[in-house]
Amino acid sequence: MRHPITLRFMEIFIAASETGSMSRAAAKLGISQAAISQQIKQVENMLDTALFDRSVRPFRLTAAGLVLQARANHLLSIANETWGTVRALGSSRIPDLRIAVINSLAGTLLPELFERSHVGMWQDRFSLRTGLSFDQNEALLNQEVDVVMTADALEGVSGLERHPLATETHLIVAPPTMEKGPDDLEKLSEELPLLRYNTHTVMGPKIDQHLRRLRIDIPRRAEFDSSWSIGELVRAGRGWAIMTPLCLFESQLQPQDLSIHRFPHVSLSRTIWLVTRQGELGQIPAELATLCRRILTMRRENHIAAYGEIAAAALDVADNSIPAVR
Repeated sequence: MRHPITLRFMEIFIAASETGSMSRAAAKLGISQAAISQQIKQVENMLDTALFDRSVRPFRLTAAGLVLQARANHLLSIANETWGTVRALGSSRIPDLRIAVINSLAGTLLPELFERSHVGMWQDRFSLRTGLSFDQNEALLNQEVDVVMTADALEGVSGLERHPLATETHLIVAPPTMEKGPDDLEKLSEELPLLRYNTHTVMGPKIDQHLRRLRIDIPRRAEFDSSWSIGELVRAGRGWAIMTPLCLFESQLQPQDLSIHRFPHVSLSRTIWLVTRQGELGQIPAELATLCRRILTMRRENHIAAYGEIAAAALDVADNSIPAVR
């Protein structure tokens, strides 16, 4: 029989025992409540032993659960340290480096990242996947990837190390005929529609939330799932958008295709992070973060600066001296 007490289960068990709630444990780990309940119930069935007393709220640990709790944190710490030491042996090379990157960073980082990693700096095989932040973060927590580059730092999840890469401020991106920056977004939306990121993206809900906080009510007339689609419509003069410098680069617009303006109200920004499981990859995450910052700096100087001073100033690349956040 396969041993039921896996590293992933210990992470789930620790979260549930510390929070006293399956739903809060799920929120802390960034996975579904059903996945938490299923794994715990599966282990209890295999052990034929209840770990939680579910007759009370919040639930309590049984005698067996207390024994497991006393040892789980220590065992998990030893496992992570051992894994990190083994993978860091030799010249810090690993057989396979699995990286996940959010869509808005893929075109920015992928060419140089692949070139520099593919030559064998850290690993023998390079694997990269792109997608939305919440999909990539779940892949990291499920150990499907080793590193994610994301706009969500998973702040409530323990056992991770986070390296800031850059912070970017959202801008107003409009057709080239708009020479003057808008001071009233509601009035602007009456003349041209806001080309929104839809709710399936990470950008869309965050921008919507920011507009609600500012009590700016703009009709939902056009929604899209990619910066390229939005950029094409901006270029055609069919609307305006709220975008970051990296999303602007991803849109493939040329400087003459648009006009860029500062957000006329309280600005909205996001930080891009490199996140990995703590202690597994030795110095590789720090070295990878340094490489990504170098690539982002080159992108700002060689490409984003072509859009003008406002766009270049809206991308602030993190300093290499900043320590990882754990």
